Amino acid sequence: MPGAETGSAQGSAGIDLPLASGFDLNNAAFFIAPFRYATFERCLDSDVAERLLLWFESTAPWHHVETDFYEQHEFSCWDSAAPEAASLTSEDLLGALRAEMTRLFGCHFRPDVSVVAHRLVPGHRIGIHNDYLVGQETHRFVVQLNRGLSDPDGGFFMLFSSSDAADVHKVIRPASLSALAFEISPSSYHAISQMHGNVRYSIVFSFYASTD
Repeated sequence: MPGAETGSAQGSAGIDLPLASGFDLNNAAFFIAPFRYATFERCLDSDVAERLLLWFESTAPWHHVETDFYEQHEFSCWDSAAPEAASLTSEDLLGALRAEMTRLFGCHFRPDVSVVAHRLVPGHRIGIHNDYLVGQETHRFVVQLNRGLSDPDGGFFMLFSSSDAADVHKVIRPASLSALAFEISPSSYHAISQMHGNVRYSIVFSFYASTD
């Protein structure tokens, strides 16, 4: 697909190692326009990803959500007692992610972090929006997991230079093990194109900038 970033795809027991040990946060590419964001070509160990995928595909507590601009399955990892959820919400991992977000975006964050898993199947999509709400999340770190999506499957992460859906800035393939971090602002317009095949999983860590 023209303009899309490339990346290779990788393909329930609990997670044995601290999950932060399975993250590689040293390969960020940082951008400032049309809003501040960073991409990670490969941020997650394939063994850890496989364990998370097995959980997502078996006993994870998905529920269906549909609004006027998006449809997906989701759940909060804080609401699950599974060992995988405990790893995703551990201070070991959240502290490492918080430190990297501080390094990238130059601000400090509150201790509380939202950790939500998303699943998109054929027919699901997320329309253009900016996530900006006063007093809500200020930054996000999104990890991609899947069994190898091809371009015809859809599910591209799209960044826009304005609220106009024709004003596309970049199209990012949802390569498994990759990640995207971005600052939420009135200009942080993004969307996920409609899914046509396969299943697209992601883990969304939402952070709140400290006002102290």
